[in-house]
Amino acid sequence: MSSESQLKLAFKAFLKDKLAAGAAIFILLSFVVALFAQWIAPLDPTDVPDPSKRLVPPGSEGFLLGTDQQGRDILSRLIFGTQTTLISAILPVLISAAISLIIGITAGYFQGWVGNVLMRIMDVFFAFPAVLLAIAIAAILGPGILNVMIAMVIVRIPYMARVVYTDTVQESQKEYVEAAKAFGVKPREIMFKQILPNVLPSLIIYSTTILGVTITTVAGLSFIGLGVQPPVADWGRMASDGSDVLIQGYPHVTFLPGLAIAMLSLAFSMVGDGLRDAFDPYERSKMKFTLRKRKKAA
Repeated sequence: MSSESQLKLAFKAFLKDKLAAGAAIFILLSFVVALFAQWIAPLDPTDVPDPSKRLVPPGSEGFLLGTDQQGRDILSRLIFGTQTTLISAILPVLISAAISLIIGITAGYFQGWVGNVLMRIMDVFFAFPAVLLAIAIAAILGPGILNVMIAMVIVRIPYMARVVYTDTVQESQKEYVEAAKAFGVKPREIMFKQILPNVLPSLIIYSTTILGVTITTVAGLSFIGLGVQPPVADWGRMASDGSDVLIQGYPHVTFLPGLAIAMLSLAFSMVGDGLRDAFDPYERSKMKFTLRKRKKAA
């Protein structure tokens, strides 16, 4: 079966998963909101139109989602916070994936002392819980979105490199790699022209799944003051600020950004699970069998 046919079957299998397809639509809408935030948001996220309108409940006095303790429109801050959340989560994962590809393929193809050295370095990071390591790195570097992204890149690389390394070791033992070696193909061409396309799907699936965890981790860092700093709109920071007035009877200030974090994180996890099932050979074979039955029935 050609790679194009496999992609079509995988795409159909993904669409068959209603939860994953719905999550993908939600993520797409989040990107649209982030891209057009300045036109969608009713007010400036840092503007205080009327200081007297502090902690307005949702749906009151013209504020759809209410206002925070400073009188800022929560809806506008949630919309602009989508930009911060997506950038601070997706960019580190993309950078980590690119670095992990080089490390994982190099270690998996050459193995020997090269692979052992590279993977032992990665194993050092596994000795620390990912969240605690991210907090430690962010605390050392200092508060700020750039430092948070650097911390997330460092934390994610070992896990992604392990995924690439495992797949590369398996691919290196297959006949097409042995044949390429026998014909004198350069290692670089074997690694990045023949092995890379076969290990890339696993990395994409894992990266999509881990995006949900990254969103919550970045939000957590902002919640404890190590992430995005005021007055930039950020969901984690909004939830942290709202916790100050939670017991005073204003749960919407912290509940709404918390809900946004949970929904976007869950959406990425669902899409990752859907992609994993769609690219699974067993799932593809079931889809192929179903399509054949439908053609015969028609």
